Amino acid sequence: MKKISLYVFILSLLGSGACKKFVDINGNPNAPTGKIDEEVLMPKTIVEYANGGPAADIYGGSMVGYLVNPGGVSGFGSVITYNYGPGDFAGFWNIYDNIQDLNEIIRRGETDRDFLYYSGAAKVLKALSYQQLVDTYNNVPYTAANQGRENLTPEYDKAEDIYKAIADLIDAAIKDFTDGATNATSLALSSARDPLFGGDIIKWKQLANTVKLRIILRAKDKVAFTNTNFSADGFLAQDAIVQPGYTNVDGKVNPTWGRTYTVAGAQVGGGLQQRVPSFYIVGFYNGNKLNDKFRGNLLYRSFPNPGMNQLGFDPGSDAAARVKAPNDWFLASGTPSATNFLGVGIFKGPDAFQPIMLASESYFLQAEGSIKGLVNGVNAKTAFENGILNSFSYLNKNKAGITASLFVDTVSGVLATDTLSIASLTTRRRHISLNPQREFNIYKTDNAGSYLVNFDLATTDEQRLEAIITQKYIAFNMLFGGEAWNEYRRTGYPKTTAPSVANKFTSFASLQSLATTADKLPTRIQYPTNEFQYNSANVNAQKGTAPNGGINVLADKIFWAR
Repeated sequence: MKKISLYVFILSLLGSGACKKFVDINGNPNAPTGKIDEEVLMPKTIVEYANGGPAADIYGGSMVGYLVNPGGVSGFGSVITYNYGPGDFAGFWNIYDNIQDLNEIIRRGETDRDFLYYSGAAKVLKALSYQQLVDTYNNVPYTAANQGRENLTPEYDKAEDIYKAIADLIDAAIKDFTDGATNATSLALSSARDPLFGGDIIKWKQLANTVKLRIILRAKDKVAFTNTNFSADGFLAQDAIVQPGYTNVDGKVNPTWGRTYTVAGAQVGGGLQQRVPSFYIVGFYNGNKLNDKFRGNLLYRSFPNPGMNQLGFDPGSDAAARVKAPNDWFLASGTPSATNFLGVGIFKGPDAFQPIMLASESYFLQAEGSIKGLVNGVNAKTAFENGILNSFSYLNKNKAGITASLFVDTVSGVLATDTLSIASLTTRRRHISLNPQREFNIYKTDNAGSYLVNFDLATTDEQRLEAIITQKYIAFNMLFGGEAWNEYRRTGYPKTTAPSVANKFTSFASLQSLATTADKLPTRIQYPTNEFQYNSANVNAQKGTAPNGGINVLADKIFWAR
């Protein structure tokens, strides 16, 4: 019961907002210390990082066509014009609250070697957090951040310097993990304190290597990294998922599920209730660009014809572009409800795990690292195919992280033991076959002429890169929209054309875009309102191409962008 009570306590703090300054008790001589940060602070920071995933997904997903405005709903404003102001997506800045607590854990490890495992984990999460901040805003406070009263108006660091620093931070995390193993009194990062890997330090090292590979690939031509090597522990080979004990109780629901139903079973208003997928993304499943009937059915309840639209287009009374309650991504056998759902695909249940990094991304990073000479002993084709296979595997998983053993006829809603033959599945597009390897094999056959699926057909490194990033874009759909947007800005893939009504399957840019770039896409978002109110001198020092010398969200780029 101790473990369950602990997780309920952590999630209660998260739900109430009380966790923000929880670490401050360590400075109060009348408050308890010692075991508090060991048993609460570490898992709290992991859960808080995981809970931010859906917000990052909707931000990026709005940019890259995962979700667009439907018919019958108005008032999308900057979502369709890209004229972002300080109030748009401002919640990203709240990452600094979690970094404050991560810094406390890191400092504890510096003064008490028994906390080296905790310090190492905190450094990995801090690197991930700062990467997200830089990828969103470019220059941000780093060296002067989170100093409290000692510096209420922290100066901004150059984004390139931060990237170099967080790569070094990953190396320091690896050293902490290694040194922790040689310290006989090291406190174990046990399952009760680690809702991510259950205290498996090898997996923490693999996550560290994978994050570092992402950092180096993104900025290798613009940052003189101290060390571009990786530890011998390898890279992630499984999804990095957080499970602190999510349950259908206020403040403790899986954050992805929270986009669909309340604890009381009512549909969540706004959000995904007012979004549909774009023609562009569905084209990667329904044969317009690629044939992918299995992931199509695992993503969209009404596949191959979910509600679809172009960003910025008003379809009027066209019923085909309307949301299907609670949304087009919610899978169910029969009428969807908070208690009637398949438990696979994106919305696996109120008590399901929450991913923070997919194994598919790890393999796609390794594939790119291989063709660019950054990783040794990795075959690019093998890694690429493992990336696709693991994308199928993730969508097939149920709330417990286990591949389900059922198939679903999405016309009749019948669930049965998976006994269909490959031949019958090939001709019956409306079935979900819950067998990742079978799905992947048919996917390759169905796209036999495409180098985006069959790696051997890619004859140049540029085509190989396009295949890798395009498949990563498909794997990220409705899960990691922020990372898909980052990769598009870095590489230009997947390919998109200038928007027009005629280009609905080839462009994910808005028809009402105010951007003057060739692809008619924005380049970043604005710094949040609070920075202009309370740290105005430093935020206004971040010069861009706007008429007043400030940041222009339609032209000024993150430093690594193409």
